[in-house]
Amino acid sequence: MVEFDRSAFVAKFQEEAQDLLQRLNEGVITLESDPGNRELIDQMLRDAHTLKGSSRMVGLIEISDVAHRLEDIMVKVRDKEYAYEPEFSDLFFRALDAIVFLADHAGKPEAEAYDVSGLQAQLTALAATGETGGDVASAASPEEVSPDGALSEDDAAHDELTPAGDTLSEPQRVEREGEIKSKQQATIRIRTQQVDTLLNLVSEVVISQIKAEQRSHQMRAYVNEATDVWQHWVRLKSGLAAIQMEDQSILAGMAPEIAAVDDGVAALKRSLASFSKSYVEDVSRTTAVVSELQEHGMSLRMLPVATVFNAFPRAVRDLGKQYKKDVALVLEGVDTELDKKVLEEINDPLVHIMRNAVDHGLETVEERRSAGKPTQGTIRLAARQEGDHIVIEISDDGAGIDPDKVRAAAVRKGYLTESEAKSLSDREAVYLIFEAGFSTSAIITEISGRGVGMDVVREFIVDKLKGSLDVQTQMGKGTTFRLTIPLTLAIIRALMLRVGGQVFAMPTASIEETLRIDRGEVLKVEGREVIRRQRRTIPLVRLADILRVPSDEETGSKMAIAVIGFSGHRIGFIVDAFAGEQQIVIKNLGSHLKKVDNVAGVTILGAGEVVPILNVPDLTQNARMLSGALRAREKVAVEREGPRKVLICEDSFTTRELERSIFEAAGYDVDVAMDGAMGLDKLRSGLMVDAVVTDVQMPNMDGFELTRKIKGDPALKDIPVIIVTSLERDEEKAEGVEAGADAYITKSVFNQDTLLDTVERLMR
Repeated sequence: MVEFDRSAFVAKFQEEAQDLLQRLNEGVITLESDPGNRELIDQMLRDAHTLKGSSRMVGLIEISDVAHRLEDIMVKVRDKEYAYEPEFSDLFFRALDAIVFLADHAGKPEAEAYDVSGLQAQLTALAATGETGGDVASAASPEEVSPDGALSEDDAAHDELTPAGDTLSEPQRVEREGEIKSKQQATIRIRTQQVDTLLNLVSEVVISQIKAEQRSHQMRAYVNEATDVWQHWVRLKSGLAAIQMEDQSILAGMAPEIAAVDDGVAALKRSLASFSKSYVEDVSRTTAVVSELQEHGMSLRMLPVATVFNAFPRAVRDLGKQYKKDVALVLEGVDTELDKKVLEEINDPLVHIMRNAVDHGLETVEERRSAGKPTQGTIRLAARQEGDHIVIEISDDGAGIDPDKVRAAAVRKGYLTESEAKSLSDREAVYLIFEAGFSTSAIITEISGRGVGMDVVREFIVDKLKGSLDVQTQMGKGTTFRLTIPLTLAIIRALMLRVGGQVFAMPTASIEETLRIDRGEVLKVEGREVIRRQRRTIPLVRLADILRVPSDEETGSKMAIAVIGFSGHRIGFIVDAFAGEQQIVIKNLGSHLKKVDNVAGVTILGAGEVVPILNVPDLTQNARMLSGALRAREKVAVEREGPRKVLICEDSFTTRELERSIFEAAGYDVDVAMDGAMGLDKLRSGLMVDAVVTDVQMPNMDGFELTRKIKGDPALKDIPVIIVTSLERDEEKAEGVEAGADAYITKSVFNQDTLLDTVERLMR
């Protein structure tokens, strides 16, 4: 188990304390003239309380004790046990100076040497009696303390020149020369919105720089054109000279004009070449500066992944106890930095993967002992930077993912037919876990089998963050999830594809390879175009067909193909041509175009051309639909269209009517039975329902027996059965699994959304 390191948060406390101490100093001054200001007293009380709690959390106990005594005084003032008197201020200022000193020297010998006991005694006396009880300045000031804890001779001499009760803190102390010594601050605090505004402006500068680079390319082209014109003129001038030699009268009087044109063309060529050279150099320098500006601008929003990772040791410990497993968590690369917005987005995916690792990945203590493994399972959460991406890996040393079990679950839940499941490679089968609503669990409970989690991971990592997701597993050895995420959501590298006379951008992170192959290499398999690469068959789809645009595909011997890897599938998209790779700035479509199929956003090229950025998950899904890979699921959806009906078997009137109202409000038709026997009679009499929701403890026939009867009847066995009961023990849940229930929801965690979501998923 990773031990929590409080020292890593001292710097954060120091930043927070600056604002709190500033307000407290200002509050003390205000209270001297307005001691009855209740709003100010409440604010100072909250600030002292925050200082007390925050300092104790990071291990600065002396600061916490001083703040606690200040809080005690403010409580007495608030409750009007005594009024705030101006003579309190000297002691308050000395306490605040002590906090400043102890915070600035946290972990240093100076802080350890400073004795706050005298100050604490005075504060305690004031809190108890409302009287300062003597000379407030008798204790050593923080700035007067030498490393050995004694007053230095210089400080002692200086005290002779300093009036008693001088409570100026170190940043405010007047030096002997009469100048004020300013304390330099290493950091400033600004709102995230200000950073976002700055980065948006930087992105506009990047677009302008891209345009400038495009102009520089055009300038070189103009110089080449000017050179061509010059060469044509030189040849023309030579011809004119020959004509002049043969007949002096032909060009008589035109010599000055010819000379002027000659000089003008030569001067224009030289000027254009010189201007082009200077312009290209300026653009090159600007590019370097803009690149540095972009890099430093992005660094403003970078935070270490420890911001997210440090919450997991406690979470994994709690999950281990919940699932009755012994788990150790290893954190690596916690100093790796990532965009704050990206960090905010990856927390939920990591939670889902971590929960799955503990629940499904790691075996129980008994199972690990039987397999010859250490009884304590290990999960590794690691981060590292690779180029302009961050790679986060979550590994466990558990049982691994069984592809055969995944195939069976896919067939059982209607995702694939038997033949389609058999045709999947092990790798493709494993990636089915990322499908919406998919779960290998035979039964849904409040903590497992609901099919939510891994599809959320795919949605966040791939759809939102434009990253990639990979999984590697080995039976009996464990599983590793690899998340590859761009450092920032604002700027990415993309391959430009030309389709139907239009340019589209595709993120390079999703592209496995680009090919230009002979048309003769394309094969036909079951009526579909495919190619063979590295002993794998890759289906081909024309991108123009997906985007519904006319194709200008060349009719030559070569085909341009971009091969995409996503969720275990590789698909080759045939395009008209490749138009180069470049860095692009992502612009959102706005709320009015929140979801445009196949499009994730747009970018603006140097010439001002607006280019759509392709959405790889949409492309892959639509390509598989086009090729027929998802026909089985379409068929299931069609078969289940129409009104849905639910049978509720429940002997409690209150519970029965509650469940009825939930389903009817959601648009379901509902039939009810007061026990299992009545419910079974209705089903066998021809009542057509899409699901059965049943209690367990009922007269005549309980829910377990009803479930066995339904699952044992060939005509009824495909109806999903959802048990909703107050029986929560593991052996009772196991009996529900044995009976054949599709879901087991305990009433202690029952809510409307859980019930409706479970039934909806089982009806798919």
